[in-house]
Amino acid sequence: MYPMNVGNFLTLNSARYPDKIALVCKDERLTYQELNCRVNALAHAFLDLGIGKGDKIGYLFPNSIEIVELFFAIAKIGAIAVPLNHRLVSREIKCLLDSVECDVFVYSRLYDGPVSEVKGSFRTVKHIIRLGEPAPGEYSFEKLLEYGNTSEPDIAVDRRDLFRIQFTGGTTGRSKGVMRTHEADLFQTIGVMTSNKMGASSDEVVLTQSPLHHQGGITWMLCVMATGAQFVICDGFDPVEILRQIQKERVTYMLLLPPSTYLRLIDAPAFGDYDVSSVKVVHTSAGGTSPAIVQKMVEAFPNCEVYYGWGQTETGAGTVHRITREMALHHPEKTQSVGRPMPFFQLRIVDEAGKDVPQGEVGEGIAKGPAIFSGYYKQPELTDETIADGWTRTGDMMRQDEEGLYYMVDRKKDMIKTGGENVFAQEVEAVIRKHPAVLDCSVIGVPDKTFGEAVMAVIKLRAGYTAAAEDIQEHCKRDLSSYKKPRYVEFLDEFPVDSAGKIQKFRLRKKYRGIYGHLIES
Repeated sequence: MYPMNVGNFLTLNSARYPDKIALVCKDERLTYQELNCRVNALAHAFLDLGIGKGDKIGYLFPNSIEIVELFFAIAKIGAIAVPLNHRLVSREIKCLLDSVECDVFVYSRLYDGPVSEVKGSFRTVKHIIRLGEPAPGEYSFEKLLEYGNTSEPDIAVDRRDLFRIQFTGGTTGRSKGVMRTHEADLFQTIGVMTSNKMGASSDEVVLTQSPLHHQGGITWMLCVMATGAQFVICDGFDPVEILRQIQKERVTYMLLLPPSTYLRLIDAPAFGDYDVSSVKVVHTSAGGTSPAIVQKMVEAFPNCEVYYGWGQTETGAGTVHRITREMALHHPEKTQSVGRPMPFFQLRIVDEAGKDVPQGEVGEGIAKGPAIFSGYYKQPELTDETIADGWTRTGDMMRQDEEGLYYMVDRKKDMIKTGGENVFAQEVEAVIRKHPAVLDCSVIGVPDKTFGEAVMAVIKLRAGYTAAAEDIQEHCKRDLSSYKKPRYVEFLDEFPVDSAGKIQKFRLRKKYRGIYGHLIES
């Protein structure tokens, strides 16, 4: 039986398209054959160091060609990838590596500061590898890439083998090690590339600024490598660099996270100086959108369709919604949908007892399919709370319309109870985002003497725009019941966000509940 594992994506396409460009990062380029040879060399170097199947390899890298090489070398030797968020502080790096008992730690010189404070105290790490001149006792990543053996590693890697421990919880404050097998990532890849039609042609040129240590970035990297397309990697949100690459490489697919990032790109002074006519798909998720944002996307990219989706690290696959230009312009209410389930993916909406709710009513989404995770690493109680009878509880409140389209209503834990009424934060956020001055917003509950909890909106304005709290409240009156409109409004220059750009509501709650709780007590 042919071995089914993630590493085969690269192996197969290096044979099919040896001279085709696989990766572009700034002005660096690698063909599929060059990439595969470098990955194989790194894999053999690991094996010679005694790093092999089942070993956990934690890594801290920026978006770069090297993070792709490391990812596929790990896959080919049957090791377990443990990607770390490049925003982590020293204590968090040590805590996460220790919690999953990593055997190897690989890091870029860009993170010398936080790493240097803790690298001498890792509990289980036996090998430390550095991109850049290594410290005594460490290995050079560049030297390992120069290893002479570029043949395919002779390691039996089965589809059921654990491949990734992906940390999630950046918006809730609780890190959880999500265990994903090769099989789960294979089906995740099939679901995504089928749904957005990327897999139909190896001629696609795909760009993202989503971190390649994050679920979204990893998913698209896998889709590109499975398709044999060209992957244009941006190492952050730099509008001029993104626009330059779109024009130079004739980008056809792009993924920017979250949706408000597209507004930042479109608002950039240089936007009109570049040709973006090659873009035929703009994809986004990891945050709320609005009809206005979607309309600006289709106006800015004249030949595009918008794909908007929902998914989780735990579910792997999810839903996707293809938003046509006609829909964006004439049926804006449909642009709020997250679409329909991807192939091999089941989704139900249930009440607290686990029974399906009637169409149109709100309940919790539960998911099932081969792309689902295996559980949380060494957290059996949390795993049992999340997975029951083969169905995974997502914690996301949803509804389904008469056409079968799904709508994300809110995170279960984000619901606000004010004066005995339930308020879904995302409903309020969707209305606020319609205001022309608003770039993004987050709605939370804060303590209130009269109502127990009051609705509060925290807002970031678009560059060059102004608005007052009264403007936002008046705007909300037109579309929301009085108890849903924000009682309090605050403006921020920057939101606390995780590596995918998702707003970290737990930090906003901590800040503002402390302030308003203190006011009540005084």
